[in-house]
Amino acid sequence: MIHKGERQSAERRILTMMGERVQLFGFNPRPSGQSFYHDFESGKWALHVSFIPHKNDMDLTADVAIRINAVEDIVNKYDTKRTPAEKRRSMTVGGELGNISVGRPLRWTLPDLGDALKICDQMLDAFEKIGLPFLRAYSDVAAVHQVLTSSSPRATLLAPVSGSRYMRAVASAHVLGATSDTGRLINRFEAELLEEKDPYLDDFRALCHGLQPKPVEGPMGSAVAQ
Repeated sequence: MIHKGERQSAERRILTMMGERVQLFGFNPRPSGQSFYHDFESGKWALHVSFIPHKNDMDLTADVAIRINAVEDIVNKYDTKRTPAEKRRSMTVGGELGNISVGRPLRWTLPDLGDALKICDQMLDAFEKIGLPFLRAYSDVAAVHQVLTSSSPRATLLAPVSGSRYMRAVASAHVLGATSDTGRLINRFEAELLEEKDPYLDDFRALCHGLQPKPVEGPMGSAVAQ
């Protein structure tokens, strides 16, 4: 049984044990809040642990996410909904381990402080089998772009907020230099956001406008695209 006064101690114990374990995969063992991070060439990976307290025990869940710096740098120029601190922590795609694997949340119940070691081992096992393959599969812009432009239920789970999802889809197309299909995507996304009265519509439009080629003066004074 975990009493209310023991919850913080239980959370610290879990995070310390998880940090020791994920260090083996290149993650910083010291959590930032409830997240562990691993830097790679194009961005960073994150593993986040959530605690859901009950009267006599607590449930734990884990989610993973990927940040592609080139995509986030573009989006955060136009995102007016997030604070500067939130932008520094923004991620490109991610999901809870259960949703990624079986389409429903995966939880571990910690009935007593003495079970912390067993629960950490179970979470690490799920992270190795589900989280790591996901992180490795979607750590490049092309793979992320496919997710962001897909309308499949599984892809939507990995970036569920339509407005910010579509901003990242256009940003990833720009990073890839995939200009041939960008116009069609923008029209489709803008129509959906307009119909849904999405709060990110203005930010989406500003991003699309900001990524348009800027005209420059040609040799005879005429305007040409950069």
